[in-house]
Amino acid sequence: APMEVCQKQRAVIEFLVAEGETPANIHKRLQNVYKGDSLDYRNGWRWACCLNEGGEEGTASVADKPLAGCPATSVSPSKKVKADALIRSDRRITLHELAFELGESHSSAHSIVDSLEFSNVCERWVPKRLAVEHKNESLTASLSS
Repeated sequence: APMEVCQKQRAVIEFLVAEGETPANIHKRLQNVYKGDSLDYRNGWRWACCLNEGGEEGTASVADKPLAGCPATSVSPSKKVKADALIRSDRRITLHELAFELGESHSSAHSIVDSLEFSNVCERWVPKRLAVEHKNESLTASLSS
């Protein structure tokens, strides 16, 4: 089911739990309204139990809590600066070589390059956004041919 539908169903579950409905009745009511997009019984029951443990009525939140631990990406300002310097010093550096130099995985190096807004054109890294003088050179070259 799409994320918006899941969020709506979580809000409905919160409301029905506040009314004192049982997880089984909540599941039946969700199936009547959302048909094939309704949460399965286990997830509906899990949400109902979590909301019951919320303490005072109206204090439980259906929003996702922030995750603890390491960030999901290795894009840090220092890695971006190092990657930018490596790319600008050697425009033909491969993603594999860049990952090795940064001490990161291939996918992390790719995320860093994406965050720097570089793209690989004819085996050279070029900025995705051209400077004004580059645009003018391109225009002049196209008009002269």
